[in-house]
Amino acid sequence: MSRQIRRNGAPYQGILLLIAVLTALPALSIDMSLPALPDIVSAFGVSAASAQLSIGLFLVGFALAQPVCGPLSDRFGRRPVLLISLGIFAVAGL
Repeated sequence: MSRQIRRNGAPYQGILLLIAVLTALPALSIDMSLPALPDIVSAFGVSAASAQLSIGLFLVGFALAQPVCGPLSDRFGRRPVLLISLGIFAVAGL
């Protein structure tokens, strides 16, 4: 039995909010790490170019995850792939 999402009800608004937050997550991650670049340089004793490499590697990882997560979500469903991906994102952020 499938659940229907009502357009005027709370379930529709909750899903819309979830999609908006998940869409904004990569941009927020980059925007939060940019002010930390000088601290990364001083804390780790690396050059500014090496610290900026963390942003580039984030974008490469984000780009490479797209063709992997798409087929996986088609096979196993969106929810498990999303939860696992968010878990990997959280662990990598630590």
